Amino acid sequence: MKKTLLASLGLTLMLSTTASVALASEADSVPVAKESNQLFGNGTDREPNNWYDKASEVWLGSDIYGTIGELIEGRDYDTYDMYKFKAFQTKWVDFKIEGDKYPNAWLNLTLTDSDGHMIKTTEEGQNTLGKKLEAGKEYYLEVGVPGYEIGQLFWYKISAKIEE
Repeated sequence: MKKTLLASLGLTLMLSTTASVALASEADSVPVAKESNQLFGNGTDREPNNWYDKASEVWLGSDIYGTIGELIEGRDYDTYDMYKFKAFQTKWVDFKIEGDKYPNAWLNLTLTDSDGHMIKTTEEGQNTLGKKLEAGKEYYLEVGVPGYEIGQLFWYKISAKIEE
């Protein structure tokens, strides 16, 4: 009886070890689809902010944190965000966006004037955008995701470095 019990325990231990090794090697071979920076912030991205008239107002120079891809109000996916700010001095500003990316989709930053005319946008693979802004004018920053597919979630942070 003791030999049967020991043999059974030994077989159970061997099978569980083999299964653990197999699962670990399988997990190592699964490609990671998303490069994540896990940026969490102060809740700057307040929905809905997907249109010019609903843009979240921010201070130029303060960090902006947000997400793209979440289901909003149970019916629509958040596919871009808008932020409105005013330039108080004529200065060169470098905007930088950091965040998640997928092989087919990345974060894109676009600067527009108060009439919605595009001033400058980032290209694929770029995460910075620089422009001399004029004092007293309102501007918008739009965060979009070229190649977005439902189910993809992007956390991001936008920072602005103002020329001294």
